[in-house]
Amino acid sequence: MAIGVCAVIAFGVLDLTPSKSNVTIVFATPMLLTPIAALLSGRMILKLHRLSQKLQHAKDHDALTSTVTRQCFFDKLQMIDIETSSAVLLIDIDQFRIINETHGHFVGDIVLRETAHRLINNTRRDDLVARFGCEEFIVLLPNTGRKDAEGVAERMRATVARTPIRTSVSKIPVTISIGIGHISGGTDSQVAIQEADDALYAAKTAGCNRVKTAA
Repeated sequence: MAIGVCAVIAFGVLDLTPSKSNVTIVFATPMLLTPIAALLSGRMILKLHRLSQKLQHAKDHDALTSTVTRQCFFDKLQMIDIETSSAVLLIDIDQFRIINETHGHFVGDIVLRETAHRLINNTRRDDLVARFGCEEFIVLLPNTGRKDAEGVAERMRATVARTPIRTSVSKIPVTISIGIGHISGGTDSQVAIQEADDALYAAKTAGCNRVKTAA
């Protein structure tokens, strides 16, 4: 096909003399150009694939905290097998409004970003950390029972509280409160989120900087 196209262009459009040398060129040109075209095409496809991945990552992740978005979290939640034990953690940064009002939103952003980083560092590959609200995060722990979920939550709480967050104005002590809900035996995931929300409220009411689990 390529040789035929080259022949039409050479002898029909360009009106070249069908000499031995010209015929050789017509036959050789596709053989030389085809690998180059394939290489360029392959590189273009690879670039488009990488661009698509970047766009999808940007769509699924919060730009400030690098956690997944709320929508992405709920999309993943729909794929969870509700017959297996899993856990949902609802996390709130204690007194975050005071931090914003005292130090400004730029410092507040630093606190949000570093807190999210510490949460992510205390999860496994299959766990999912999402930004749920302004200063709230939600974590999905697939295939995780009650005791293990409490262990993860306590480790997160302790990691955040242990080291003040360094900002442009000062080192700011930060704590979080965590509520735990459970998905098991066919429990609807929305019920688990409500359980986590109720447990979080109990943790805040009890004085903050603590973990509470649904009964």
